[in-house]
Amino acid sequence: MAKQYRVGVVGCGRIASLLEEDPLREKPATHAGAYAAYPRTIITAACDIDRWRLAKFRDKWRVPSDRCYRDYREMLSREEIDILSIATWTESHCEIALAAAENPHIKGIYLEKPISANLKEAGRIIAACKKRGIKLLVGHERRFDSNFSRVKEIVETKEMGALKTIFAQALSLPPPKLARKKYIGGTLLHDGTHLLDLVLYFGGPAAWVMGFDKRPCGKGNIETAAGGIIVLQSGVTVFVEGGGERNYFKFDLDLQFENGRIVIGNGGIHAFRNFTSRHYTGFHELAPAPFKNPHKRENSFTGCVRELVRAIENGRDPVSSGVEARNALELILAIYQSADDGGKKVYFRRRVK
Repeated sequence: MAKQYRVGVVGCGRIASLLEEDPLREKPATHAGAYAAYPRTIITAACDIDRWRLAKFRDKWRVPSDRCYRDYREMLSREEIDILSIATWTESHCEIALAAAENPHIKGIYLEKPISANLKEAGRIIAACKKRGIKLLVGHERRFDSNFSRVKEIVETKEMGALKTIFAQALSLPPPKLARKKYIGGTLLHDGTHLLDLVLYFGGPAAWVMGFDKRPCGKGNIETAAGGIIVLQSGVTVFVEGGGERNYFKFDLDLQFENGRIVIGNGGIHAFRNFTSRHYTGFHELAPAPFKNPHKRENSFTGCVRELVRAIENGRDPVSSGVEARNALELILAIYQSADDGGKKVYFRRRVK
């Protein structure tokens, strides 16, 4: 009989559990929902500093009261956990992950995005997990959505020709007066980490970036808009925008190839192919075309859990690893750095495979 992994969850808020209450979202939509849906994991312990959230989590996922904690250190010292979910505020990720890496029972960590508040902390998390042999997966769950995997296949096989340009947007109306020291960034960080992770997933590592931002409440507060131009080492050009002071939420990537175009995001998938123009002699234009959907589609949150279990058992790094999450964070922080320096280019060291 296959082993069932014991799970502890630190942070019982939105992405840990509460988003399961959204009637419009595909389910599961949270860490806990994915563990409950995946037959080889069971939630045996939970922790949150907020009594109400902890009690709500306890009741929904049937966690015994004596295994619910207000202090994650106490939970780690008392419980024999195989997998730990860290779904807390970004600034606490490093502290909790380092403590978890000292626990002799933990085999895997499912860490909510972004990986950490800065690159130094990201490096410490990655090094600590590597030293202990703990498999670290960061919650960029779209990598496990089969539609995004299909687009990755189109990029790699050059089914539409070479990828040339990506337009990437995560638009919303963020509150401007939040301290940068605590929250680090606005939409570009907290939603844009998915966006930039996918840019690197599709296009490979960055060569350089030029960034901009808008901070109406001053440099000490998060931005209302940020973005820039990124040139990847593959030669692909990326235009990215986060926030943008919009009264709506929009998340998508517009991938433009030599012979076609794909727009994929929260609004679905739209494909276009190269056809002989019906308007201009000797020209070609794009027209809507069917997108060949994968035959089998897995929920992306369940995919995260399945991938982490597979990595534990196979002894390899999971897809959406700590290193990949660090690379996305590095790119976002470089955009902020460039914006702070008046749009000056920030160059990236070429990585050797």
